Amino acid sequence: MKLEFTKTHGAGNDFIVFTYPEQSNEFFAKIAPSICDRRKGIGADGILLVRKEPGFDFRMVYFNADGSRASFCGNGARALVLFTYTEGIAPAEMRFVSDAGVHKGLVVDGKPSVSLPDPKDIKLNLTLHEFDFPLHFADSGVPHVVVFVDDLASFDVHNVGRSIRNHPYFSPDGTNVDFVKLEEDGSISVRTYERGVERETLSCGTGAVAVAAVINRLKGIKSPIELNFPGGLLRVNFESDASNPTEVMLGGQTAIVFKGEIELD
Repeated sequence: MKLEFTKTHGAGNDFIVFTYPEQSNEFFAKIAPSICDRRKGIGADGILLVRKEPGFDFRMVYFNADGSRASFCGNGARALVLFTYTEGIAPAEMRFVSDAGVHKGLVVDGKPSVSLPDPKDIKLNLTLHEFDFPLHFADSGVPHVVVFVDDLASFDVHNVGRSIRNHPYFSPDGTNVDFVKLEEDGSISVRTYERGVERETLSCGTGAVAVAAVINRLKGIKSPIELNFPGGLLRVNFESDASNPTEVMLGGQTAIVFKGEIELD
């Protein structure tokens, strides 16, 4: 069986896109680990499906590299906004749905941005006895823990991130973990350990929104908030109310990398 695909990325967070596939969601959950493998497959952090949805421009379905289905992916959504606009599937101002709800996509001068769910369940200064630093939590479509560190470059993102991701407090689904450094020049640097990928990714869109929500609450930093990930810059725009950001829009580097065809057994 041959399947056509498109490779995309959002600030280094990369995805394999399948457009209007005949196969079931269960089929893609099953093949995700093999085709996302970076040595024996195409290589990606996840799979994006473009499906038809009455009343909307399309439906976004997302699978992590391990085959688990996630309700949403911010960078994946931005990649689909650019892809569907470029392919003539959706207009420059579009509406689509994901497992997290209804989203607005916008392409201006070739640059995509996407609306995300308002961050919710924000909890600041959580203390778990296994860790000697406070944890901050926000659900930005998927769960995220935010941790501030002094030396981000040498921090053990993989092992500490994995420990937090699998901590019983966040069971049964686990959590993504964002490690943040507030730089002396006022810029903000972030590294993310992502569940479902089970390693550090080059950037994370929902992570950017979670970090922005926590920083807004803790530090009073207002929109727009720019965040430097290893894979590139992400920008979070939002309105602020007394409790948490609303009307969230995520922008940043996005590209269609290449198209191809893969042979599957």
